This record gives sequence, structure tokens and C-alpha cells, in this order.
Amino acid sequence: MNRRSFLSRSGLVAAAASGFAAPHLARSADALLTAPGQKPKRIIHLVSDGMSLGTLTCANLFSEQSRKRPLVWMQTLNAPATHQALMNTRSLNSMVTDSSAASSAWGSGSRVVNGAVNVLPDGRLLTPLYALFADKGWATGLVTTAEITHATPAGFAVAIKSRGDSQGIAALYLAQKVDVLLGGGRPFFSPNARKDKRDLRADFAAAGYTVVLSAAELEKAPLDTKLLGTFADGHLPYTIDHRADPKLIASTPTLVQMTRAALARLERKEHFILQVEGARVDHAAHNSDAAAAIHDQIALDEALEACLDFQRRHPDTLVVITTDHANSNLGLNGMGGGYRNSSQRFATLGEVKMSFPEILKRIEKVAQKIKVPAYPNDAEDKLDVPDPMAKIDPAGKTEGEAPKPDDDKTKFTAAVQLSGALAVEPKAVIDIIADATGYRMSERRAALFAKVLAGDYPALYDQMNSPVTQLGQLLANRLGVGWTGNTHCSDYVTLCATGPGAEVFRGLVQNTDVYFHYTQFAGIDFKNPTAPLIAGAGPEAGEVENHAAYALA
Repeated sequence: MNRRSFLSRSGLVAAAASGFAAPHLARSADALLTAPGQKPKRIIHLVSDGMSLGTLTCANLFSEQSRKRPLVWMQTLNAPATHQALMNTRSLNSMVTDSSAASSAWGSGSRVVNGAVNVLPDGRLLTPLYALFADKGWATGLVTTAEITHATPAGFAVAIKSRGDSQGIAALYLAQKVDVLLGGGRPFFSPNARKDKRDLRADFAAAGYTVVLSAAELEKAPLDTKLLGTFADGHLPYTIDHRADPKLIASTPTLVQMTRAALARLERKEHFILQVEGARVDHAAHNSDAAAAIHDQIALDEALEACLDFQRRHPDTLVVITTDHANSNLGLNGMGGGYRNSSQRFATLGEVKMSFPEILKRIEKVAQKIKVPAYPNDAEDKLDVPDPMAKIDPAGKTEGEAPKPDDDKTKFTAAVQLSGALAVEPKAVIDIIADATGYRMSERRAALFAKVLAGDYPALYDQMNSPVTQLGQLLANRLGVGWTGNTHCSDYVTLCATGPGAEVFRGLVQNTDVYFHYTQFAGIDFKNPTAPLIAGAGPEAGEVENHAAYALA
């Protein structure tokens, strides 16, 4: 590869790229960072998973209200060196993508069906981005608040039939020799939990990785080795819960702490590419949990600030900030006559102290489990993740696919979202939710939500028929924040970039374009095979991701 060397400038020059320097320094930074045709030596790709534009808006409004300053993301948008685009996020088989197909588009330049990770419908494995970059001598890293084997990080690094094969993804990370891996998902590396009984942590250690399991161990880990860190059995806790629990603060690193740890190691390399994912924005959106989504969006913004700090020291760094898809379209609605109450209602978000899963756990402790009356044809309700590659044909039929969302036989029951339907006194509902959120609802509303918990649903839109989503609808009366559903959306999403090469991100882009820009920057001339769009062929995004799993985790 013919690498171009960048002019060595003071770290203060690049500081202006993020809008924090004096005007004369900003002009110097613009001269360096806006000159066309430059290629970065380092790439940082930040993903706010499942971020609707309304989520970014509300997070900024909340930051201005509660922290008296806008998001760094918004400051970056206003910087002269920043370029912006809208991105189409569709998958091969649907206008609405899941995270694995979305990340695969970035990671291979080819669209795949929902649920697959860099694999075409005919079974052809695509070469992932990180394999190509590693061949060119670039170091690679993945940081996430989800399980490290989750769909978004996996899309940059591996090719595997199903996003649900977390144990297979964990092993492929070792085969791929990803330099830094930080997130949750401890069991996928443990011989006690793996089907093959392989001690994958020991294998990583034998391959030269430092293996850490806590925030303290991460802090002490050497900088001159590869790094595997898994800090929870599942996903890392929601930020709103993490900040309220001293034990979690001591044991579990935040997204910004993991990001800094990754950069401290990758900084020693001449070239690197790093993906940083704020995964739990998406999970909170699936739960219609506005406070959790907004706090995790702010947590990603703190990681962004750390990345821009890094860019100040290394002006040859490209920083790209985006999302893989929208989710549930969170938005602040007009409240009160003339909408005069909207700002005051929204300010009550600051009184929410815990995520919906934590609230539901408290309700479960005081409730009595009851049997949910069986619906006709309940046997057809599938919770297992279907095989995304199951005999897809161009006619749009898929053998063995899950029930369609509009199938009347498909019910979202209380047993899906909780361990069982619950009989609970309305007064207990009032007290628990008031303590958790500051909202002391009327007895009428509490009685309605008690019916929801018992499996007697008032919602007419099937997608809203779950306790966790109805909790979001209930809290919307207090917060003013509503939702269009609890699944991914087809919206075009925002993307902004700053640093060398940022000018290529402009206008309306396809998610697959990101791959081609990144490979071009690295001097890689490789194109994966593609497949034609498959209209209407399953599975849909909601059929390959068990949203119910987020309700209690």
C-alpha cells in the first residue's frame, strides 16, 4: 500500500475540528482537515445503535436542561470541518434492517438478510472489513455496551450464518486476531457455558491477550498486549442503573472508560480502525424507555468527546458518528394547551432513577404470578430465533420463518416480557413507579396497568401489547415522550464525519458506501460479491432479535 504521510501539526490544530479552540486555531484546523483527498491513518467509527433522530434531539434537549450544555455531537455538527450525510439503512430483504444486516453493510459492502452476519443467501461467506485491514497491517478494535459478540461489533469482524451464534462469533474473534475486544458476554468465552467446553479465555491468553473481567483489572492492564475484556454475563447495565449503583461503578467500566482504554492501546499502532458502540440506546428504545435511552445516548457522547480528544493529538484520525438504524421513533410531543407544558413535562426526566427492567423487577417482587389463559394456536408463537438463511428464494418465501407481525395468531403475551403474568394491587404499582420515576399516577391509570401485567391488554396496536411497552406509554403522560412502536424503523439516519477524508460523506448515502470509503482510505481494492434485493423474503428484523430479552436485562 502506498501510504501518504500527513503534515505533522500541533495537537492544538486538530482541537478546533471539534469546535473547542480559539478562532485562529479553528482556521488552522480547517486548513488541515478540510483539504480534499487526504487519507486517515486511524479511523474511529462510533455507533449509537438504534438511535432515531428524535433520540438525538431529546438527548440534546435533556443535556441542555440538566447539564447546561449541548451534546458534543451537536458541537461537532457545527464545526467547519464536519461533513454530514443522510444514510439509507435497508437490508437485503427488508426496508427495515436489523443490526447484523446493518453492520454487515458497513463491514462487507454487501447487503445481507436480517439476522445474517456477512453471509449471502446462497451461503457465500463475505470477507469482513477487519480481515482486509489486518492484512494491510492495521490494528483493529471493538468496544460495546452489549455483549461483545452482539450483532453490531460482529459485523465488522466475522462472517457467520446467524447473529445468534454468539459462541461461534467469540471463537472467530480469536481466529481473526482482533486486537481489542471490550464489552459484555462472559459466558461465550467460558468452558462452563460453551457447548464445545472450550476455555476460550485461556485460548486468548495463550495467544498473547491480557484477559480482564472488571473495571479495576482494565485499569491495571498493560498497554503493550492485545486485550479481551468481558465485564458482565450479558449486556453491560444501562447507564441510568450503573450510575445509581456503587457496586456497578466499582466493577463495570463505562463506555468512555472502555473507549479510552482501547485508544490507549491502539494509539501505539501506526494504523488502526476502532468501532465504538452505544448498544443500549437500542435496547431502551425497544422497551419504550425514554430515560434509559437518553442517558445511554449521553454516555455515547462522552465516548465521542474522548475520541475527539484523541483526534486533537492525532489530526490524521477520521471520526465518523452515526447509527445503524432508527428504532421506535422517540419524540417529545406537544403537551398542554398551546403546548405550554412540554418543557416542564420533559424536565421530569431528571426524576427518573432507574430503567424499566429494574422497575419491573421491583413489581415482580410484590406481585403474585398467575396463569395466562392460553390463546388459540399458541403453539405457533415462536420465541426461538429463526434461521435467517432458511431456504430464501426470489419469490419472497422462506421455509421455516417466524409468524408475520400482522398474523392474528401471533400474540405478545405477558409471559414473553416477564417470567409470568402478574396479579398486583394498583396501590403497589403507584408506589413503586412513584419511587422510581417521581410520577404518582392516578388510581385509574394504575388499575389499567395492573390489567396489562395480568395479561389483559387495552392496546389496539399489537406491537404495543407488552408490559414494558405499555409502561412507556404510561410514563409518556408524565414525560411527554411518546413512541411509534417498539421495533426498528426505515428512517434515513444521520451521519457526520470529521478528519481526513470526511468530505466523502455527503448527501444521501447507502450504508454499503461506508465500506468502500474505508477500504479506499486503506488502499484496499477488494469488492465482495453481492445479491439482488429480495422483496418480502423473511425473516424480518423483529423475527431475528428477541426484543423480549431486553425487558428484564
